[in-house]
Amino acid sequence: KVREITVGLGYQEIMSPILTNKDFLYKKMSIEDAGTIEIEEYMSETYSVVRSWVLPNLMEVFSKNKHVEFPQKIFEEGLVNIRKNDEIIEYNRIAIASSHDEANYTDMRQVLDYIMKCFGLHYDIEEAEHNSFIDGRCGRAIVKGKKVAYLGEISPVVLSNWGLEMPVAALELNLSEMFEIIESRK
Repeated sequence: KVREITVGLGYQEIMSPILTNKDFLYKKMSIEDAGTIEIEEYMSETYSVVRSWVLPNLMEVFSKNKHVEFPQKIFEEGLVNIRKNDEIIEYNRIAIASSHDEANYTDMRQVLDYIMKCFGLHYDIEEAEHNSFIDGRCGRAIVKGKKVAYLGEISPVVLSNWGLEMPVAALELNLSEMFEIIESRK
């Protein structure tokens, strides 16, 4: 249903491998390792870890499609895996991003508003710090005390790391936690 809603909002779905590399996940996104699961005997460094979030995949698509007409509006829904101590936790997430001259926080806030409204959820936003986003232009969505999403404008450093000149606004929503909240209401 979330994918159908996002398509209805004019976003095109992409599909990328769950395997990636630390350079894409962290260095290019200007953040620290968040508990990566590394492949012991990988065939290619390009696919040497399991992704811990989806947004870097969208940034890669934008970097390969700079020649395509703007606005570009894409999303991907899929699994991520995060190591917390000795435990591996799997989440289903959706990342949504828009790239055009005037891409901004409000774009992503409207997308999140609509998704939450479709599921009958109320959420609050608190200002957040996340090095992938511009300071003061990043928020954290909270539903019933659970932090379920980041949203905001991608920082110029990250845009430069991907070779992008056009602004990007994005969000990443933890669907596993969102659906857990929905199930608890039943």
